[in-house]
Amino acid sequence: MRKNRKIQFIDLTLSKPSKKRTLEGISNLINKKNFIGGQEVEKFQKNFQDFNDSKYCLGVGNGTDAIEIALESLGLPKSSEIIVPNFTFLSPAEAVIRGGYKLVLADIDLKDFNISLESIKSLISKKTSAIIVVHLFGNPCNMSEILKLTKKYNIKVIEDCSQAHGAEFEGKKVGNFGDIGTFSFYPTKNLGAFGDSGAIVTNKKNLYEKAKKIANHGRIDTYDHILAGRNSRIDSIQAFVLNEKIKSLHNNNQSRIKQAKLFQKKIKVESIRLIELNSNQHSVFHQFPILLRKRDLLAQYLKKLGINTGVYYPKPLSKMSAFKNLVSKDKIHSKNSEFAAKNILSIPIGPHLSIKDSEYISNAIQSFEN
Repeated sequence: MRKNRKIQFIDLTLSKPSKKRTLEGISNLINKKNFIGGQEVEKFQKNFQDFNDSKYCLGVGNGTDAIEIALESLGLPKSSEIIVPNFTFLSPAEAVIRGGYKLVLADIDLKDFNISLESIKSLISKKTSAIIVVHLFGNPCNMSEILKLTKKYNIKVIEDCSQAHGAEFEGKKVGNFGDIGTFSFYPTKNLGAFGDSGAIVTNKKNLYEKAKKIANHGRIDTYDHILAGRNSRIDSIQAFVLNEKIKSLHNNNQSRIKQAKLFQKKIKVESIRLIELNSNQHSVFHQFPILLRKRDLLAQYLKKLGINTGVYYPKPLSKMSAFKNLVSKDKIHSKNSEFAAKNILSIPIGPHLSIKDSEYISNAIQSFEN
């Protein structure tokens, strides 16, 4: 192999032109004393709803707030059951518990790490009011089959798209299949701000209007509040940053897709299992996870070659102390989730890398087997 490269797992460094524009824009907002609401926020909401082909977009404080507000907007019966994938970041489960609902944990499909249809089918009960599907790692869920189930049983659908900005299923952007979609713009996301921020998208005006009130203290006028809401608003500085970054989102996603295609073509190791997507799933590859039983050995080997990796996620939700006594054992499916947690490894992918970097990573993984 050639001389070792230094391959960062994530690199949030801005180019000099981008850094200059961003600093000038933020300075301008500071001079205008424009911090909450205003044109930048309105502009971003319009930009993102257009990007995502959604009728409505509401900027909020973060991705977790987005899920909590989405749940509240749906007006679900308290103590009803909500199904969440067992293998994901904990925000969806956290929102269910904090909202006063009963958490049900479905298993995943190891082909794409998304919620398992068979698991959903066996967990639906008369008490099920909603499903939160997570388009994990940028891979869209099988929304056509999920919607068949939810329509049959009159179940609401929230799409957690926090890792899937621009992902499509059957040519349609995620976030537009269910009742409501949520996004995070945490700095490491495909579209990331300079801090916490998030958004809610929907094609239903009544849900948008309710979410808007909830996120802004239940306010309809300066001192006219019609419900007990909360404070969760995207600020103008984060909106400005996102307005700048959304300009390059499509190209950055295309870069991820090209790198992923190279990995799928070049990595041919019998002991390593790659993502398996069908022709309807258009991923934006927020991450590129692989499965292998010698995960830790490969991570150490790649580290010596200058390649940094990550483990997302080392525990399924059912093994977390936060949910230990809050989910009935008969409401947990965990076989594939536990297998993934023990064997998953994410390799570097993103616009900070070149195709040459991806080739170096692929060659390094190939050489590990020897």
